Amino acid sequence: MFFYGADMKNLSVLSKYLFLAFGLLSICGCDAIQDAILTEPPSEMDTTSLHVTMIYPSDCVGAAAYCDAFHIGVRAAAAELGIVLTEVNGIESDPVATGMLLRDAAQNSELVLTAGYQMGDLLARVAPEFPDVQFAIFDVVLDIPNVVSVNYKSNEGSFLVGAIAGLKSESNKVGYIGGADVPLLHEFEAGYIAGVHAVNPDAEVTVEYISKDAAGFNQPERAKKLALAQYANGVDVIYTAAGGSGQGVLEAAQEQQKFIIWVDSNGNHLAPGLVLTSMTKEIPTSVQRIIREIAEGNFMAGIRLFGVAEGDVSYAVDEHNQSLLSDDIIDTVESLKAKIIAGEIVVPNTVSLPRE
Repeated sequence: MFFYGADMKNLSVLSKYLFLAFGLLSICGCDAIQDAILTEPPSEMDTTSLHVTMIYPSDCVGAAAYCDAFHIGVRAAAAELGIVLTEVNGIESDPVATGMLLRDAAQNSELVLTAGYQMGDLLARVAPEFPDVQFAIFDVVLDIPNVVSVNYKSNEGSFLVGAIAGLKSESNKVGYIGGADVPLLHEFEAGYIAGVHAVNPDAEVTVEYISKDAAGFNQPERAKKLALAQYANGVDVIYTAAGGSGQGVLEAAQEQQKFIIWVDSNGNHLAPGLVLTSMTKEIPTSVQRIIREIAEGNFMAGIRLFGVAEGDVSYAVDEHNQSLLSDDIIDTVESLKAKIIAGEIVVPNTVSLPRE
């Protein structure tokens, strides 16, 4: 757990979090619960600033681009708005303990943020228990009076990078590796396949998932094994949407000198010349936007959807991959992007199951 900001609500907040952390240790005997222990206490008391808690789905900051994006967003909001920020790692393997962290955060914050499909069921149970607390969840659709549900049209961004893969592939074989075989990741898959086939109808797309559940986001060794097998089978571009497991796909790309497409944030710099592009979601901007609205008293519960038209989903071109993308590729993808914005292209967000 990390506290950030100039001050804290009162000393009882500190004691409550410490009590919760050690209480959970005694209940579950789980080393991972150490994530709940205070490591960076704020120095002064404050009863006026907005108190915000960000609960990550796991100990993922620094290990996954997805979580890093939220970390950047909440820290930027803290610097801009002077809020008191607490950051907490959920325990992926223990939803009961994570639920307790969520309830404790609600007791000590005006706003609680979280993200990821694995947090959806927990928040659906906890939010109604605290009707006076405001909640925000990302990448989960929840229609609850005190919850703003922020979702991205990841299928649209995936369509654009799929088009790049389809145009760049020399073997006519491209791949997709997802972290968990769940509906949220199917949106990435559906958009990617549609984008590939929009520009290269004859291309073969290999689809694999690391796991049936969230464990697949933290299995880089298995991800690397899958990626190496795809590359060995002739795939020359792999799009990965797999959290921390993406590092394994990156290692495979480096070993085989084949292309990879990063996800959620701009990872072009991770392996210049090999990261073909990145499907970017403006998560930090969205996080700041939500916190700013609440700080200004403009909280609006409900479901929000941000995509290409809103400028929150796109693909990344910079000095690290510019040489990989010809003017013709960029022109084609920009034309597709304009058609999405105009409504001329509606990108699919579901896949037909079972797969062939």
